Amino acid sequence: MKKKRLGKALAALGLCVSMAGTLAGCGKNAAPQNPSAGSDTPAESSSPQEDKEETVEITYWYWEDEQGTIENMLKDKWEAYAGDRIKVKFESIPSSSFHDKLITAVSTGTGPDVFICKPMWAPELHGMGGLANMGQVFDGWEYAEEVDDFMLNQMLCGLDDLYLYPRTTIVMYLYCRKSMFEKAGIAYPATVQEFFDACEKLTADTDGDGKVDQYGFGMRGGSGGHYMWSSFVFSGVKDMDYYDADGNAALMNEKIAEMNQKFIDLYHNGYVPPSASTDGFSEVLTNFKSGVTAMLYHHIASINTIRETFGDDFDVIPVPTGESGQAFGCQEMTGWAINPNSKNIEAAEEFVKWAASPEIHDVRCEKLQQVPFMSSVQTMDKYQNDPAYKVSMDNLLSAHTLPVGPELTTYTEEVWAQSFQRALMGEINSMEMLEQLDQCLNGE
Repeated sequence: MKKKRLGKALAALGLCVSMAGTLAGCGKNAAPQNPSAGSDTPAESSSPQEDKEETVEITYWYWEDEQGTIENMLKDKWEAYAGDRIKVKFESIPSSSFHDKLITAVSTGTGPDVFICKPMWAPELHGMGGLANMGQVFDGWEYAEEVDDFMLNQMLCGLDDLYLYPRTTIVMYLYCRKSMFEKAGIAYPATVQEFFDACEKLTADTDGDGKVDQYGFGMRGGSGGHYMWSSFVFSGVKDMDYYDADGNAALMNEKIAEMNQKFIDLYHNGYVPPSASTDGFSEVLTNFKSGVTAMLYHHIASINTIRETFGDDFDVIPVPTGESGQAFGCQEMTGWAINPNSKNIEAAEEFVKWAASPEIHDVRCEKLQQVPFMSSVQTMDKYQNDPAYKVSMDNLLSAHTLPVGPELTTYTEEVWAQSFQRALMGEINSMEMLEQLDQCLNGE
């Protein structure tokens, strides 16, 4: 896809961006002059040469898997860039409580200056007046052409303008145990049907005691399993999505019901662990690492622990293609957001532009195992020569994100797992499960 300046990309989408307006009555700082993406730390000459002035402090809210990682990764680099002009207070909030704490803080006027935001939260925060216009913040940015229109489109969130700016993304794929496939005498699955067949052939009694101790796949029936489910079910219908052109949930489809039943049958036929109905991420990862399963559906963030476990006894492959001739890959994104009620809006904007630059994007992708989406970072040898990063980047522009709507949190956190587990237990059939999902997505 052709790269464009941010203003041109939005104009092409028919969005009305007022470039003359300013946020909170403040003028814009010029975009910070960052060093090249390949350097480890910003050069001293990259820090703006200004007269000594009073230090400004801003607060940045984020979540992370390992406490202290982000602050340790960024603080020294930021201080080398900004000196004493702008101090950033790094505050890590548990991911489980991040949304609720953020909404409460914004509603009471105590929110952070800068924060991570999931696209599904954007309409709610925008309605509260809690999101600055990022189209205006990044208009004319020196690195705008490095961000593909596709990434910007994902950040629109159904709103009339760009209120989030791309920060990170992860693209789902399959981890496959090389030795298990070789022993079974089969190739890695390129299609969904080949995936189903592989699940059967990889399920085995490896020690001869009459009991199955190796399963084809780590099915995730608990929270978060909706991603893998959609990849193996939605690919049965060309151009499938959660909603139709009229905005109505469209999962009650005969072909979708057929593919859903095939996925459910992996459990009924014993090709996934008996615990699959309630397994979450920790369980499916543990089963893969311990040799209980031969395939794992996840993303680049697991690459280090899997390499430490298996060395080169694994490969990564794209999500298989369905009967439609298309794959339904999935990705999960986060965006940069600025609180328009910040008392130091210009400092917040400067920090976000710095943090979104190719140099820091590279640091974030390498240290946090995220997928590069800025063009100069994607071309770096360390990503091009790494199969896990390469598969992720190759499928980045076709991978789907969850739609945005008030029902999505309920769908992902409650209803999907409940209905899927009932289908696995035989309490409801495939079409009845899809009916329950449609009702949830339609707000019924």
